[in-house]
Amino acid sequence: MSRGNILFAGLLASAVLLGCSTTASPAFANETIRIGGTGAALAAMRILGAEFAKLDPTVEVEVLPSLGTAGGIEALAEGVIDIGLAARALKPAEAARGIGEAACLTTALVFVANHKLRDQDPRDGIRRADLPALFRDPHATWPDGAPLKIILRARSGSEYPYLIKAVPGMDEALDDAHRRQGIPVGATDQENVDMALRTKGSLAITSLLQVRAENLPLRLVRLDGVAPSAKTLADGSYPFPYRICLLLPERPSAVGLKFVSFVTSPAGREALEALGGEEDKP
Repeated sequence: MSRGNILFAGLLASAVLLGCSTTASPAFANETIRIGGTGAALAAMRILGAEFAKLDPTVEVEVLPSLGTAGGIEALAEGVIDIGLAARALKPAEAARGIGEAACLTTALVFVANHKLRDQDPRDGIRRADLPALFRDPHATWPDGAPLKIILRARSGSEYPYLIKAVPGMDEALDDAHRRQGIPVGATDQENVDMALRTKGSLAITSLLQVRAENLPLRLVRLDGVAPSAKTLADGSYPFPYRICLLLPERPSAVGLKFVSFVTSPAGREALEALGGEEDKP
């Protein structure tokens, strides 16, 4: 099996059995699948929804504006949406409400910049060990001397717990950065990249999935000399794999199960892997 920058893990048995056995029928006529949650996966779900519609035009896929992981979980638990999108593991209290991971993919947590050095400049990148100092420094610069402007995320996001666990000293550095005046904070994934695009010299945290699915004109920053890509994610040389999951409630809708089945099918995998372009062979 080939692997691209989107790597799958896990699928609820009920989703496989019910989704795979379902064919287009009157039961699905004029129905809508509502999907919501982390903004990192919204564009990818719209792309998958368009592919799904080619197979079954009787079902409409509606991807809501960003609810965030917590908002998506709450909307799913309340029956407002059919599928939730989460960029973190479920908390025990959330799982106790009958919510479960239906299908998960791994992309890369990445740093993106609205600043470009000369092609193949050996200084063009960041060392993981330098990240805390970079976020603490109110006068940080790019290697060519241009001002480096941090774009922060809301503290409720999933990126910070990930980075705090992965990079020693990042907890205190992020606290320092949030105490400084004038640093923009992206409340959602979409607001985050919009700020990065509008800020010359910006450095922001996002995911490879979002960059590729939204076709963002931001530069992917090398980390410890390694560029995030399908190849480096698959071979483990890029150090920040980032998990995003499709969630289903305890009693999922038939159309929700059908969409999850499509996501994990060869056609769905191909659609997601195409977002990265590069494909690896084991």
